Amino acid sequence: MPTAKRTFALKIVRFKVGRKKGYVPPNMDDLLRRLMAAAPRVGQRHLPPPPPAPNRLAAGTACFYINRAKRRNGRDGHLIECVSYVNGMAPEQTIPDFTANSLPISAVPIVDPATGQTRQVIHSYRALFFGQCAIIEQEKGGGGAATLALSLTAMLRAHVDPDLPGIEFMDVIGADLRKSIQAAGGVKRISASLATATTNRRRPLAFRLSRLKQWAGNRAVVHAEIDFPDGDNTSKGIQALDEYAADNGLDSVTVYLRDGQKITGLRKFVEKRRMDIQINPSGSYNMSDIEDTMWNYLDEVRVPDDDGWRIIDNAGRPVGAQLIDNDGDG
Repeated sequence: MPTAKRTFALKIVRFKVGRKKGYVPPNMDDLLRRLMAAAPRVGQRHLPPPPPAPNRLAAGTACFYINRAKRRNGRDGHLIECVSYVNGMAPEQTIPDFTANSLPISAVPIVDPATGQTRQVIHSYRALFFGQCAIIEQEKGGGGAATLALSLTAMLRAHVDPDLPGIEFMDVIGADLRKSIQAAGGVKRISASLATATTNRRRPLAFRLSRLKQWAGNRAVVHAEIDFPDGDNTSKGIQALDEYAADNGLDSVTVYLRDGQKITGLRKFVEKRRMDIQINPSGSYNMSDIEDTMWNYLDEVRVPDDDGWRIIDNAGRPVGAQLIDNDGDG
């Protein structure tokens, strides 16, 4: 059976609680179970809410809905199928003729021959939630993780908990980065320069450089070279890169490894998998293969390596996960 590549990204779900202390985040799979029970019809899980008949959504309205949900015996997590579309817009079409100088393009509505109703062109993808983590199938045109987060927030507030904090999805530094650093013998040196002074102790590298700038004067240019004579210091290297990715306090960070490599950013190390998915004879993706891939990925990120390190624990909570403090597009 032929295959095609699909990308699946691991995210950590974070609730926007601000300065609120002691907030215990709920499990996403439990929230989704309650949502599906409280909103059994598609119209209840559709954004924007569909107007009562005979009124219709305006043409050009960007729409999102949860089509279905699924759980599996013996497998953790709650899987949902997400759909986005632009209401009432006819898709552009052509017939490829590679001998022609140009090809005609037409926008023709797709009509169901059985009912005469106009079909909507959709983008569908799946998201598997467990504890505070999510595995999201990436679909171009699906709206990305930001749209999913906003939509879930709105639906959960409407049907489950009106006081629920907003949801955001955080990218995770991949296990391959940690393993790559360790395989290179660990961190030899970290180089960093300050962009903007900060008093935030949660940004330890920028905070310490800011103290030097305070001592040296406002016109001083502060740059640090930190050498590690022994040990792998993997965690310190990842923390420095993570801090650089999270805010603009640092102008640059470079992590030098003992084998001569250097790392200057995190984005290429976002935790994701690009997998071969079977294609049905009809030309569609095999949904069972997609779902199996996602559940297997969820199992994989919980398996400890030889040192006992893993990204999430058996309850879906981040343990070894290092977060990149901005939303991804996947």
